[in-house]
Amino acid sequence: MTDISRRRFLGTAAGAAGMTLAAACGSVSPKSAAPSASKDGKLTLTMFAFLGGDLGKMPKEFAKEYMASHKSVEIKVYEQSNSVGYTKMLAQKKAAPDQPLVNFGFFNAQTSTQGADDKMFTKLDYASMSNAADIDERFRYQDGIGIGIGIDQLGLLYNKQKLPQVSGSWADLWNRAYQGQVSFFSFPWYAVYMAAKLNGGGLDNMEPGWELWKREAQQIRLLVESNPQYLNVLSNGTAPLTAYFAGTGQQWINSGAPLTYVVPKEGAIPLPVNLQAVEGQSQSQLEAIHDIINEMLSPKWCARWAETSVEVPANTKAELPRSLAALPAFAKATSDGFQEIDYGIVGRNNAEWQKRWETDIASRI
Repeated sequence: MTDISRRRFLGTAAGAAGMTLAAACGSVSPKSAAPSASKDGKLTLTMFAFLGGDLGKMPKEFAKEYMASHKSVEIKVYEQSNSVGYTKMLAQKKAAPDQPLVNFGFFNAQTSTQGADDKMFTKLDYASMSNAADIDERFRYQDGIGIGIGIDQLGLLYNKQKLPQVSGSWADLWNRAYQGQVSFFSFPWYAVYMAAKLNGGGLDNMEPGWELWKREAQQIRLLVESNPQYLNVLSNGTAPLTAYFAGTGQQWINSGAPLTYVVPKEGAIPLPVNLQAVEGQSQSQLEAIHDIINEMLSPKWCARWAETSVEVPANTKAELPRSLAALPAFAKATSDGFQEIDYGIVGRNNAEWQKRWETDIASRI
């Protein structure tokens, strides 16, 4: 992918919305998630981590190691889906802008885009972070709002026992040979986009995609609302074909699910994960956050994030875990062939598109 602006590269990601709140050293509640100092005088910071699977492993391991060598800093971990957690962050910002719910953390592409528009996140000083220079330039943004640590992707995921072979095209999703066998997570804007693109349209003209899915709504067996439900319907063959995250799919495969991930021949859709610092903090907090993010961007921790999240590490010096190196999703040809999408358009239209999906397509399933 050549020069891609921050707006064009950011993607949207779906996730199961749980309500569990956890911390490295006890539970974290929204009301007390981001105090500036703990009772023993330590600088206390709250890190947002994704909820589910192995996504909390690296943040917790990092926090433990960092606190061991920085006795004056306490890092709490707030685990939640971005969709649920960000709503709480916005509410807290309105109530007390100088007391953010969390101080920094991991945010998917959709939340990063929305956060930039909402002025939720503050600019990072790349010059003060020695590891920033080693981050793939596609993950260093002109406005300095956040920095990438890894990248997931959307492609085809199917049950290899129920569907021994698919052609490997996005068009498989609306191929009538698989009628009634497709499942999606909630609103799959990417399925509408690819249908539009392969039929003469694109993000600036989604009509071909809408018309196709309106006509082919019977392709879809069901829409799921959680990862456990998704895994179940894919594995038992109720709806054995979908488009989903390579990382989550590989975790399911590693757990024994009879699934295969395929990089579509038209290109997978990239989904970066960014580290962000939140607005409304003291200088001492921001200085500590810069140091923490810099450490997380190191080859060691980028590689660990890649291993636990099943993503491509953003640090160009990070060694790709051996368990991932042979997978098609991690081949150079895959990243070179990523779809280039203007996610500013996605962000501006997502709410309207979701309503249209529910009215024109979901109602016909």
